[in-house]
Amino acid sequence: MRTLASLMATMMVATLLGCTPREEGAAGGAVMGALLGAVVGNQTGDSREGAAIGAVAGTIVGYHIGKAQEGSQSRVVADRLSVDCPYCSYNMGLPSSAGPGDIIECPNCHNEFVLRAH
Repeated sequence: MRTLASLMATMMVATLLGCTPREEGAAGGAVMGALLGAVVGNQTGDSREGAAIGAVAGTIVGYHIGKAQEGSQSRVVADRLSVDCPYCSYNMGLPSSAGPGDIIECPNCHNEFVLRAH
C-alpha cells in the first residue's frame, strides 16, 4: 500500500508541473485509474493488480482527453485576435482570415485603418 501511495503522489506532482495538456491528462488519468482500480481490485482480493490495470487504462483515456483539450485551447487562442483602433483606442476582435495590409473599419468610430504586423 505504501508503494501505491508513493506512485500516486509522484503522478500528482507530475500533473501539477506545467506539462502539456496531453501529459497532464495522461498523468491525471493514471492517478484516477489507479485509485479506481485499487478499489475494484480490493473487492476481488488483489488491489495491486487492480491499481496497475486501472493506471494503464486511465493513462490511455487521460491522454486522449488531454489531446482533445489541447486542440480546443489552440482554437480559442486563434479566435481571440484583436487590435486597438488607432483613432479611438477601441479594442476590436479580428476574424482569423485578417492579415497585414487589410483595411479594417472600427465598429466604434467607423474610421478605417490599415492592419500592420508588428
